[in-house]
Formats: sequence, structure tokens, C-alpha cells
Amino acid sequence: MQEKLISKPNALDQFPRIQKVLDQSPVGLITDIDGTIAAITTTPDETLVSSLCRSSLTTLTSSMALVAVLTGRNSFKARDMLDINGAVYVGSHGLDIWRDGKLEVREEAIEYAQAIQGLVDKLRNDLDIPGLLLEDKGVSIGIHYRLSQEPEIARKAILDMLAHVPDAQGLLITEGKLVVEVRPPVGVDKGTSLRQLATEYGLKGVLYLGDDTPDVDAFKALHALTSEGLCAGLAIGVLGQNTPPGIEQEADLLLEGVTEAEELLQRIARTYPS
Repeated sequence: MQEKLISKPNALDQFPRIQKVLDQSPVGLITDIDGTIAAITTTPDETLVSSLCRSSLTTLTSSMALVAVLTGRNSFKARDMLDINGAVYVGSHGLDIWRDGKLEVREEAIEYAQAIQGLVDKLRNDLDIPGLLLEDKGVSIGIHYRLSQEPEIARKAILDMLAHVPDAQGLLITEGKLVVEVRPPVGVDKGTSLRQLATEYGLKGVLYLGDDTPDVDAFKALHALTSEGLCAGLAIGVLGQNTPPGIEQEADLLLEGVTEAEELLQRIARTYPS
């Protein structure tokens, strides 16, 4: 059991601060999926979005200017997991977006598709690590080692192979909770994606929920937007097993796991609009 982190206030105790963001117009709520509104599971395919979170987000979609998920999964998978009409699904950290019944893939990422697929084939053939799960997301790859009996050895083997495979050269390699991700080096991350959403929808208030290293980029982008006077925002970190230190460091407020995320979203759904 992870020791409780208490250096930042709990979001449930700070609802007046959240209400100040909700009082802005237009306002948006953007959230990660895994570890935030869905409990981490042994394999990615087992993961289910909390029914309570889904119900609250469905309610908010009818009243907020934007309800979006911003995830490392591809947008099709995110759409299938959440299944809320009117929500925006930003996948692969922003490389693909599903909204209004249409898929948008960033043009600059498409040119890397062949290299990504070549790397997928190479990894499937040559990366012999027990318990490894390869997630082909079209324009990116997730290499999960959660099932490995020796995670650190598996992580090192994955990174060592990527360092020596020609198809991986020039691609962006990042890490999350027991996963190594490979993406096109096109300057897209959760931070740039959050800023784009806030700009496109003209948001004056933004709440963002996340739990993992890629969400730190979104936290930082939200702080930058707030300091620039473009919107009022709060970054809410969801703590759990293997929470990276950057989440607590960069979050404005914290929640203890998906259960508290459920409680917060239910409260927002009950009170918005005030």
C-alpha cells in the first residue's frame, strides 16, 4: 500500500477553489483514463471506466462547453471505453482525435506510420520477455511490462533494444507506469494537446485530472495558461500505486485514487451549473 501523500490539499476539501473555475464561462473538464477514472488493471484490455465517473461525465457533457479525455490510448479505444456522445476523445497524447463522428490524425504523425508499424513487427518478433504486452496504437506503441516478474529487468531490456533498433532511431521514447511508449517526434504531448483544446474551445476555465508522468505536461500547460491570464485552471492529481513524483509536485490538488475521483465528479455534476 502506497503511503498517503499529503503535501498538497485534497480536492474534496477544496471545492470552493474548484467552484471558482466552474464559475468561468465557457468551462471544460479534461481527464486522463487509466488510473484516473478507471482503475489500473493487469492488462490494458481489462480496464473499465468507472460507471460513476462515466455517469457524471455524461451529465456534464450536456452543460459544459467541453468534456474531453486526453489519453495515451488511441482515440477509438478511448471512445469505446467511455462511450459518451458529445465528448471529445484525444488519443495517443494528441496524435489522433475523435469528435463529431470523425477521426482526425495529425498530418505530421502520418509520415511516421510506416516506421512505427515496422517497429511493431520487429518488437513482436525479437523482444522475448515473459509477460510483455505490445499495444499497437497506429501512430504510436505502448510496451507494457506490468505482468513481468522482474519489471526493472524487463524495462531495461526494452530500452536497450529500442536504443539499438534502426526503426526506433529518431522516434520519441517516453515512460509511464510500467510502460514504455514510442511516438513520432512531432512535438505533441498532453501539454500541447491541452493548450490546443483550451484555445479551440475558447475555454476560460479548465479542470484537468491525471495520474501519470505524461499528465505532468498537461499540468504544466494549464499552469502556463493560467499565469498568462488566458484561463483559470486547476490541475488535479490522482494518486495510486507507482504514482510518479511529478504528479504530486505539479498538481494543485490531489485525490486518493479512482474512488475519490468518482466522488469529485459526482459533486461537480450535481452542482454545475451553479
